[in-house]
Amino acid sequence: MKGEISLKIFIPLLMSLLLAACASTNDLQLSNGKGKSFIVSGRNYQQIWHAANVAMSTDMQIVDSHKPSGVIKSRVVNGTQGKVVGFFIQPTDEQAPNYTITIVSKKPLQTEFVDRDWEPSVWEDFKTGIDPKK
Repeated sequence: MKGEISLKIFIPLLMSLLLAACASTNDLQLSNGKGKSFIVSGRNYQQIWHAANVAMSTDMQIVDSHKPSGVIKSRVVNGTQGKVVGFFIQPTDEQAPNYTITIVSKKPLQTEFVDRDWEPSVWEDFKTGIDPKK
């Protein structure tokens, strides 16, 4: 009887813990001060948006894409299981002189002091997508 009660408590507790460990694309926000930002100039918004889509679909699956707000969010499919990455473009004007690109990532059970909160490979894929000749 005691073992049965313990199991009834343990299983829901374990399930709650596993669900809490999952990273969600909702956790990826531009306003939380996380991630790393880059400035891009000499390109229009369409070129930046296209390169961002290339970068965010390399080894990832795009799960949220909203061009008017400059937001793309993806879930990693080849790599750290459960990791999510956000790509934020500001401003979204077609012919701005400069664009700020912010890349934010979060993985399950991420720690503030040990884990990186952005994804360098996404920036490299973006640079290749924006200037494929290099």
